[in-house]
Amino acid sequence: MYLFRTFTRGAARAAFLAIAALVLFAHVSLIGATEARAEVVNSIVVQGSSRIDSETVRNYVTIQPGKNFSAEDINASVKALYATGLFSDVKINRRGNQLVVSVSENNIVGNVRFEGNKKLKDDMLTSVVETKPRGVLNDAKLQSDVERLKELYKRNGRAEASVEVTTQPRENGRTDVTFKINEGTRTGISAINFVGNTTFSSGRLRNVMTIKKTNITSWFSKRDQFDDAKLQSDAELIRRFYMRNGFADFRIVSTDAQFDDAKNRYTITITVDEGARYRFGAVAVDSSVPDINGPALMKYVKTKPGAVFNSTLVEKSTEAISVALLEQGRSFAQVRPRGDRNYENHTINLTYLVDEGPRLYVERLDIRGNTRTRDYVIRREFELSEGDAYNRVLVDQAERRLKALGYFKSVNVATQPGSSPDRVIIVVNVEDQSTGSFSVGGGYTTDNGGGFIATVALTEKNFLGRGQYLKVSVGGGASDRTFNLAFTEPFFLGRRMSLGFDLLYNQAEETDYRPYNQNTAGGTIRLGLPITDDFDVQFNYKLYQRNVVSWGSNYILDWPAFAELYPQGAWINSSVGYTLTYSTIDNYQEPRSGAFVRFAQDFAGVGGDGKFVRSTIDARYYKEIMPDSDIVGLIKAGAGNITSLGDEPVQVLDNFYRGGETIRGFASYGYGARYVGLEDTYAIGGTNYYNATLEVQFPLPVLPEEFGLRGAVFADAGTLFGYDGLEGLDIEDSSQIRSSVGVSIIWNSPFGPLRGDFGQALTKASFDQTQVFRFSAGTQF
Repeated sequence: MYLFRTFTRGAARAAFLAIAALVLFAHVSLIGATEARAEVVNSIVVQGSSRIDSETVRNYVTIQPGKNFSAEDINASVKALYATGLFSDVKINRRGNQLVVSVSENNIVGNVRFEGNKKLKDDMLTSVVETKPRGVLNDAKLQSDVERLKELYKRNGRAEASVEVTTQPRENGRTDVTFKINEGTRTGISAINFVGNTTFSSGRLRNVMTIKKTNITSWFSKRDQFDDAKLQSDAELIRRFYMRNGFADFRIVSTDAQFDDAKNRYTITITVDEGARYRFGAVAVDSSVPDINGPALMKYVKTKPGAVFNSTLVEKSTEAISVALLEQGRSFAQVRPRGDRNYENHTINLTYLVDEGPRLYVERLDIRGNTRTRDYVIRREFELSEGDAYNRVLVDQAERRLKALGYFKSVNVATQPGSSPDRVIIVVNVEDQSTGSFSVGGGYTTDNGGGFIATVALTEKNFLGRGQYLKVSVGGGASDRTFNLAFTEPFFLGRRMSLGFDLLYNQAEETDYRPYNQNTAGGTIRLGLPITDDFDVQFNYKLYQRNVVSWGSNYILDWPAFAELYPQGAWINSSVGYTLTYSTIDNYQEPRSGAFVRFAQDFAGVGGDGKFVRSTIDARYYKEIMPDSDIVGLIKAGAGNITSLGDEPVQVLDNFYRGGETIRGFASYGYGARYVGLEDTYAIGGTNYYNATLEVQFPLPVLPEEFGLRGAVFADAGTLFGYDGLEGLDIEDSSQIRSSVGVSIIWNSPFGPLRGDFGQALTKASFDQTQVFRFSAGTQF
């Protein structure tokens, strides 16, 4: 027993000593390990840097002399140096009391060249790549540039283009970079198919898209160039088209593009779910804010009970109410449309809810991605600035405005939290796109005596990235030569008003309808002010000198008449005027809905020779008669009057002249008062006119819709009368109504809208001149 107790005590003592020794050893080891990880050096030595200053290298090293550092510090320093992109290799070692940082510098880029590119010029390619002369050569950046170039070619219809990059070292640490490009063959689109559409035909939906099937005009229009971003943008256009036409539940199920290597073409398939077509039910404004009267805001609502549901009108109503509340000083009031669907009757009861929103302020606007467009061009589209109360409706309004400018390939506006809970940062991401165009056109016109014409025009919508509009054009034909220069600053003095000017010089020679040679030179200064989004006013000053330099070969037969009608010498018109314009047209290239009214008056006599007041009005209304079949109706009317303000009558050359542009089936200058004292008769216009048109436009079923051809039937009527000159001359003048009917072919061509009209005059005066076919180009606005 004694022995057992003695052994037990000894064992316990031994165990205690063993544990104590183990703890002491572990403690000493831990101290040693800590000391091993934490080291100190007296200096940092940089090796291998020749162009880059040693102190610059040290600044990226996180280790400081005289202070402890660890392996983690060394790793962080290596990563920081690599992240600069200045070095191809970095090593950090300890040598005694020194930390040695060894680097191998990346070469500097010498020349950047492109080989094999013919369709895309060097300037365009240079704007895409990030590798620039005198920059640091970086392999990752080079490979990124290769992908950028491939994407650029893909957006330009050459998806099979390949790009290789090679480098050639030179002296002084410089390296030339060459991108070798195989542009490949031009890709196209063989078909655009829709699945799930029952209300609108596939052809109608294809007309909504900007991407088109490859056809004979694709070489000019470039509309068959596939780009996934364009496809997604077109999908959004289709969604908005359905939402405007009552389909509140519409959705894009999928978009798919399959490439056929054999045909070198894409086949696009878009699957949709139309849902039901709705109409507006009850419409109301409900305010939860005690001192805001909801019903009083109904005057700003554009959605009407019983009308087909239209998401665009909902957006405009929401915006109009929000702006009205802001003008009343309710900065934090927010407007939200709420729709309650009746699935049996297919109606939506719409309530615009006005609530007191969170008190958020704009901390700043961050603008990103703009490489050409100036920041202020983007900022001025916002009704908000730093420090203002945040309003989501105004942000959405600015985003729509930026997209409508046409300056950007993409626009995205988002928000992120600011430096405090009541602050938000508005982030605007844009991608610039080309806004300039150079066009050379030619053709044949049936106006002004007919003949071949040619035009060269240079247009820039975003001049120098300042949002200014500039157009220079030179044109001419057998009897006319014209030079035009137009410039517009859309935000004069930083305000939403435009200031611009137009300059004109024209030489007109004698023709069958014009018995004189004339030069005209002058210009217009204009100031535009928007009243609402749909209504604006423009003030102008015009100064033009008209010089009849000689008469035609028949003047000697009737000297007094020619001296009265077409006096030789200079004649100056100096006038001030204004123009009121109201427009809700959906698309000026291919209008299908909306109204357009323009009223203008010019008062001549601010100096110069002419003294008169000229008044004109032009109105037109488009409506889709059968939206499912893309049949559009047009009602158009116009009128004008010119009245002398002095004792002298209005000069004949200041009269209105009308013809086939208003009543098809008549020649240019074909109706109105005429001088008939010679074998050849000459139009002398009139001081009063009015005209009206009924027209129905429709797709041509015999031709593929990708050609962009449409047909029309029309009926025109009107008159021009009121010779206000010397009596006793051989003048025929009549206020008789002229009328015609006919058919038209309309082509939305790559060169702009073109139109051929076949008209048959039904009623006319005996001295009028008719013309069955008329060709015209350009929009009607």
